[in-house]
Amino acid sequence: MEAFVFVYLPYLCIAIFLLGIGMKAFVWLRTPVPLRIVTTPAPKSRLGVIWRSVGDLLWFPNLYKSDKLLWGAGLFFHLALWVVLLRHFRYFLYPVPTWVAGIQTLGLYAGYMIPLPVVFLLARRLLLDRILYISILGDYFALLLLLAITITGILLQVFFRAYVIDVKDMILGLTHFHPRISSVHWLFIVHFLSVLTLLAYFPFSKLLHAGGLLFSPTRYERANFEKRSVNPWDYPVVYQPENLSTPEKYAQALEGANEGGEE
Repeated sequence: MEAFVFVYLPYLCIAIFLLGIGMKAFVWLRTPVPLRIVTTPAPKSRLGVIWRSVGDLLWFPNLYKSDKLLWGAGLFFHLALWVVLLRHFRYFLYPVPTWVAGIQTLGLYAGYMIPLPVVFLLARRLLLDRILYISILGDYFALLLLLAITITGILLQVFFRAYVIDVKDMILGLTHFHPRISSVHWLFIVHFLSVLTLLAYFPFSKLLHAGGLLFSPTRYERANFEKRSVNPWDYPVVYQPENLSTPEKYAQALEGANEGGEE
């Protein structure tokens, strides 16, 4: 049982995480976007598109315009989460870099504060009728999983002190592909399993919204409305099975559809 938890399960969850994200990216890249469906107001230059994408990923300007309270909670959660993740680098690196050692105190207090925005997001889904109506089981599962990770992490820091040497020995063994079974506190096992569950669940949940933003045509397209976009699906010739049998026939049918649209 210990070998499964500390050796096989971590690699399995990491594989699911990487394959899941790769599969999602593959599907998004292959999804056809024949028309310009950019969300206005939109930039007209590629540099403007890059700047808007950076804003969507880092400071959520659209959310700020629509719901400032939700924006504040979301921004605080993401910032605190990043600090906590950087703090945990001390378990993966040896020797520990100076900058990682320097953010340990900041990361500690950030970890104490993370449950607050998570509780706010959970209460918002339960108390607001319009949010409760569109919420699904996966939304609650993700929030409860985040709560489990943060609360067990706080308890390990404050009340149930895990032996850091054993924890780091196990993590470094996994990182260098020489897994070792260490004797760790039972609450750390709960914390560790919660993290692995989140890792495996992440690619198939709404938590992958950051990746979706980068692949969303409504956000990465330019506002080039002067150029006419023709949807080839509007022409019956493209739907004929004989035109889809080979790429060459499909290209010819598509060319004919475009010429018909220009006329």
